[in-house]
Amino acid sequence: MRKASDILYRFRGYILAVFAVALIACPAAPFPQNFSRMAETGPYFGTLLFYALGIALRIKSRQHIGQHTRGSAHSADALVTGGPYAHMRHPLYMSNTYIALGAIFFHLGVSGLFHVFIIAIALFEYALARAEDQFLEQKFGDTWRAWAQKTPMSSADINAILGDKKANSGASLPQRTVFQAFKADASTWFWFVFFNLIMVLLKIYTV
Repeated sequence: MRKASDILYRFRGYILAVFAVALIACPAAPFPQNFSRMAETGPYFGTLLFYALGIALRIKSRQHIGQHTRGSAHSADALVTGGPYAHMRHPLYMSNTYIALGAIFFHLGVSGLFHVFIIAIALFEYALARAEDQFLEQKFGDTWRAWAQKTPMSSADINAILGDKKANSGASLPQRTVFQAFKADASTWFWFVFFNLIMVLLKIYTV
């Protein structure tokens, strides 16, 4: 089981790339013909909302956690419990989920395949979170268990996560500025823009 979770973590970027290719291989929902109809524009509001939440949560998380999360193997210099980690155990995975939901809304609208991709992404991110929990429990023992007992795997209380200053009292690595946190994910933002450009071009081609 441990080996399987290590493989999942090591190739998580490639797995997400497969999801991305599978998504854009699906027929793109056309741009709305009537922007005043909520049924047609609703998915685009959903896209903006999920993108905003995902990007904000990712930057906030990067302010409190080190660079080790970009490696190919589980690693942790310390158990981070400050910032968004005071409210949920896996804010980076949650940010991935929000951004993926935004992309699914944008490309597919609300269709049958929409639900398939949502379930697949949710299961994938949950599996990653469980694998990380196992690693952290093994490394930090009772310290992790005490934190995990009061901190859910994820949380919908975004206002508390992004705006609660009391959360800064938890343990964090040296905190980065917003710019430093954004810069630390430079490759992520590049692929985010590139992928969204492809989706826009596919929609234009569909029209």
